[in-house]
Amino acid sequence: MGPIVFAFVGSPSTATVRKERTVASRLPTGSRAAEAAHYTERMWMSWWWWLLLVAVVGSMILAVAAWVPSLPGALACAAIAALSLWAGLAAGRVLIRVDAEGLSVGPNRIEWRWVDRVRGCDAGTMSTILHSGHQVGSFICTRPWIGTGVVLRLADPADPHPAWILSSRHPERLADAIGDHLNRVSEATRPAATIPEERR
Repeated sequence: MGPIVFAFVGSPSTATVRKERTVASRLPTGSRAAEAAHYTERMWMSWWWWLLLVAVVGSMILAVAAWVPSLPGALACAAIAALSLWAGLAAGRVLIRVDAEGLSVGPNRIEWRWVDRVRGCDAGTMSTILHSGHQVGSFICTRPWIGTGVVLRLADPADPHPAWILSSRHPERLADAIGDHLNRVSEATRPAATIPEERR
């Protein structure tokens, strides 16, 4: 089994991002959102994790029902079930979004000009990265039910986060979508060739 790294987007330990570099995403709505998004993915919990959650919650409910009187016990069981459902949905609703302006991960966003390169990683490579010193100081948004992912290296050595490490079920597709935009940014910022003036 791969490493269990469970970092919620927005937690102080992983989402402290420089104000002038990473801003809260403001996404288009309606049909414009579908046109603007070149890649989207949510980190929904896998079905076997839901089975595990149901088993754990079920055992808790049985224990409460056996030791707590009927009405308080029923209320406690309902609260446990509701909180567990909310936690499972909240953990997986983080949206990865690639558009023409940049990359969004939940409420966090970075523009393409601040991204140096991207790499899609299989489960083994992700495990190695997350157990190595490469993840120290990085912005991390991973989920234990997704073994594969991508690593983005940022372009500014002064940034407090040298890299973004993200879980993804389709790392190659996500890396290709990001790479296409990085290539466009590189071409747009490349100096134009000097055309010699025609002799008269």
